[in-house]
Amino acid sequence: MSRQFDLKRVTTERSILNRLLENGENFQTKVKQIEGRKVLTQSEERQDDLGLFRSPESRMAVLADIKSLEDWKQKGLEVPSFLEAGPRRQLRFDPHDVHAAIVTTGGLAPGLHCVIHSIVKRHHHTYGVSKGRVYGVYNSFKGMRDLEHNLIELHPKMTEEWLDQGGSKLGIVRDYSEDEKKEPDEAIAEMAEDITSNLQANHIDLLYVLGGDGSMRVAHQIAERNPMRSIIGIPKTMDNDILWVWQSFGFDTAVKQATQVINTLRNEAEATRRVGLIQLFGAESGFVAANATLASGHVDAVLIPEVIKALRREEAESYINDTIRHIETRIDTERRLNPHAVVVVAEGVGTYLEEMRASIEEGVEAKKDIFISQLEQLFKKRVHDAGGNPVRVFHNEPQHYIRSVPANAHDQIYCERLGALAVDNALAGFTDCMISKWLTEFVLVPMDVVTSGQKSIPVHGMFWKQVVCTTGQPLSPAERVRTSASGEPQ
Repeated sequence: MSRQFDLKRVTTERSILNRLLENGENFQTKVKQIEGRKVLTQSEERQDDLGLFRSPESRMAVLADIKSLEDWKQKGLEVPSFLEAGPRRQLRFDPHDVHAAIVTTGGLAPGLHCVIHSIVKRHHHTYGVSKGRVYGVYNSFKGMRDLEHNLIELHPKMTEEWLDQGGSKLGIVRDYSEDEKKEPDEAIAEMAEDITSNLQANHIDLLYVLGGDGSMRVAHQIAERNPMRSIIGIPKTMDNDILWVWQSFGFDTAVKQATQVINTLRNEAEATRRVGLIQLFGAESGFVAANATLASGHVDAVLIPEVIKALRREEAESYINDTIRHIETRIDTERRLNPHAVVVVAEGVGTYLEEMRASIEEGVEAKKDIFISQLEQLFKKRVHDAGGNPVRVFHNEPQHYIRSVPANAHDQIYCERLGALAVDNALAGFTDCMISKWLTEFVLVPMDVVTSGQKSIPVHGMFWKQVVCTTGQPLSPAERVRTSASGEPQ
C-alpha cells in the first residue's frame, strides 16, 4: 500500500493518523532490513558495552492517549507503532572491516559535529573498526557526486576537536542540480544515480545522511537504488519541520539563542524608543519564531507561515494591517512614555504573501527577498506615538548568529544518542530509515513516512493559542475555531 499523503492537507502527525483511521488503513511503518548477507551474532557479553539488545519485535506506540489507541483497536486496525532503535544481537555487516561515510546536508544546525563525533567514536571505540574506514564527505551531496576528491578519513581524536565548534567542518552546500531547468524530482533522481555509482566505486557500505526533509528525500532515493547498503538518516533542521521527530537536534539551542537575540533587541528598542522587527528561521513552519517568542515574553506580535498560508489574499492583507494597528495601539496607550515594540517574523511569511500576490499597502506587492524591509517601511508610515510623531523602526536578521553556534548541553546529549543509535542499526542492516526520538523513545521511521509532508504548528492548537495570548496580537480568520451545529469544533 502506498504511504503517500496529500501534502496540502497534512500538517501534523496527528492529522495523518486521523485520516488513516477514518479510511480504515493501518499506519505502515515496517523498516527495510538488508537480506542476502551473512548474519553475525554478537555475544551476550557485548551488552556490557552496548546496552541490552533490542528484540526485532520491540515496537513503541506512536500515540500516548488511551482513547486514540482504543479507536484503532475498535476498527480492527493495528495500533500505530515504530520499531525501537537500539543495539542488535544480529549484525549484517562485520563492524571490523565496514566502510562508512557521513555527509552533512541542507542548512546548518547546532550539533552537527556532536553527531559526527558520536558516529565516528561508536565505530572506532565501541565496535572496533580496524580493516575498514569511516569517512566524512566534503560539500554535501555535491561532494558525493565526486567522492574521489571529497572524502576524508575521520578518527575520534580529530572529531573530538570539533565538538565545541558550531557549523560543519565537512561543509554545507545546497545544490541538487547545476541545471536549473530540471524539475526537482528529476534532479534528485539524477543525483541519486550519480551517488550510487560513487558508493559502489568507493566500496561504501553504510551512509549516514544528516539533513532535513529535502535531504531525506534524496536519502530515500539513494536507499532504493542500493538494496545491499545501509542508508540511515539523522534528522536535522533549524525549522523543526520534519515529520515524526518530536524535536530535531539543534532546535533547543536555536530557540535559546533566538530568545537571547529577541531580549537583547527588545532592550535596544525600549532604550531608543523604536519598533524592532526581527526575522528568524521558518521557511515553511514557525517553530523557532513561536517558541522563542513564548520563551522571551517580550514580543508584541509574531508572524508565522502557518497562519498566512491558511488565508485568502484579502484576509492575509487584512491580517497584516490588523497586526500593525495592534502595535500602534500598544504604543499609543500602554507605552505613552516609552514608545517601543518588538515584532518577530518567520522568513516564510514573505514567501507565502508573494505567492498569493498580496499587497502590504496600495500598489506594493509583498516580495519574499525584501519582505522584512517592506514591513519596516510600512511600520514607519503607519505607527505613531501618543503625540502623533512617527516612531522609528529598525529590522534585524540574526539567522547566522543562531544556526552556527555550538550545541548546548541538551543537544550535545541528544546528538550523542542519535549518532550511536545510527551506527547500531546501520550495522544491523536496517536501511531506508531515519533515527528519531518520538515521544520519549528512540525509534526507526521509514523514509517514505518521513518524506510524506512537513510538520507545522496547528493554529487551533493550545501551543499557538498560548503564544497569541502572550503577545496579545489579533487573530486571523484561520485561527478562529468554528463549530458545527452540534457544537463540535470543525
